[in-house]
Amino acid sequence: MSAAPVSLLGIAGLFVLGWSVPVWSQTAVPAGNNERISDIQVRYVDSDGEPVEGLTRPFIITREFELQPGTVYTPEAAQAGLDRLIALDAIRNASLSLQPSIDPTQAVLVVTVEEANPVSVSFRTAAPQPSALQGPFQRRVGGDEATGFAVSGSVQFRNVGGNDQTLALNLRGGESVLDGEIIFRDPWIGSDRQRTGYAVNFFNQRSQQSVFTGGDREVDLPGGNDPIVHRLGGGVQVTRAIEPDLSAALGLSYQRISVRDGIFSGDIEPVDEQGNALTVSNSGQDDLLTLNFSAQYDRRNNPLNPTSGYRLRFGADQAIPIGDANIAFTRLSGSYLQYFPVPLFGFAEGDRTLVLSSRAGTILGDVPPYEAFNIEAGSVRGYGGNGLGAGSSFFEIATEYRFPIANFRAFDRPINLGGALFVGYATDLGTADDVIGIPAIARDQPGSGLGYGIGLRATTPIGLVRLELGFSEEGSEVILSTGDRF
Repeated sequence: MSAAPVSLLGIAGLFVLGWSVPVWSQTAVPAGNNERISDIQVRYVDSDGEPVEGLTRPFIITREFELQPGTVYTPEAAQAGLDRLIALDAIRNASLSLQPSIDPTQAVLVVTVEEANPVSVSFRTAAPQPSALQGPFQRRVGGDEATGFAVSGSVQFRNVGGNDQTLALNLRGGESVLDGEIIFRDPWIGSDRQRTGYAVNFFNQRSQQSVFTGGDREVDLPGGNDPIVHRLGGGVQVTRAIEPDLSAALGLSYQRISVRDGIFSGDIEPVDEQGNALTVSNSGQDDLLTLNFSAQYDRRNNPLNPTSGYRLRFGADQAIPIGDANIAFTRLSGSYLQYFPVPLFGFAEGDRTLVLSSRAGTILGDVPPYEAFNIEAGSVRGYGGNGLGAGSSFFEIATEYRFPIANFRAFDRPINLGGALFVGYATDLGTADDVIGIPAIARDQPGSGLGYGIGLRATTPIGLVRLELGFSEEGSEVILSTGDRF
């Protein structure tokens, strides 16, 4: 079985304890009668609807609405503001009502909120997008870890100071990975109308990468161990919402990167057993300073369970030469997702969705092996989690059809069980020899692969759980994981 970010015991435990993740939903808003808003009031309630003293500062709530005192109420503007409010980490649920004012042409807009637990413990470690930060829990197109069996977890202190700020500790541990990250995030500074936010992170990452695994030829370190990439660093980013569906992030990150002969080892290995370079500098330790940009245009109908619409992401990273390694490169990458409601077949009530995914990228300049585009078998299922290739460029395309199977309750919680049929293809476009140390060529990795299969998808109170059976020319594999693949 390939990497499973959570254990079955842990999943069952969350059902019993009743822990949950935020649920995205559209709560109905009052229709109104063209009233002019005279005032906005915020009321705080518990899960039973009883009044409580709130932690969130009122302006953090009211700033999510374009509706303000003096403006004319419209249900469209109210719905948009309510959806944004419910999406906040600090808020579990919210509703709107209109209360009469002394002037019959006016009304008081009442925002009733149920706040989320200020401390959250979960298996979800994915960072909000777009993100210009680097690190083990920051997604990068073409970057991956060959973790084997691993368990991920996150402790989040939400709504710090009543400002919807978050301080989080993310951890991942397993047979070939040990990652940690501390991150502080403020999604919106004060009342800035451009919704400018910032985040700061520090991370320590030790793990295998697919660039050094897989292939028909095994290449180890001189002592016979597998290469472990160690990254120690941090960064800062500024985010901004350019339009309602378009947002961007700009950041600066520093990493000190080396290759070790074990998760806990202090021994630095600059070359493998064949003498191929594992780092750029001869010392075996590289300093990597990058200016990072990321943008996302998201028109999906639901960010947690999309069934229509599309999402476009673009990233650019500029390495600034420093240290003995003196690394300089420009990396460009992008991805496109499209969701179509296609009612082909299903066995219960629920959505039937066709998903199309494509990703591509290229690197101009130096290509350190640990920064190359890894064509990882997790994207093309059926290769047992091994690397398919590593190059200065890559292209990947995949499609998946999702359909409902059954809806039931377990541990007094709703469970939506669905199925999936999938196929995917990826290639390094013949650029394996551009990478320093030619790791893919040394390991005789194929450079491309086609995979297909079938899977089960369970939408649960702790998020999405997937069990998949993938096939390829190399054989088959069973994959247990959480979260959406795309």
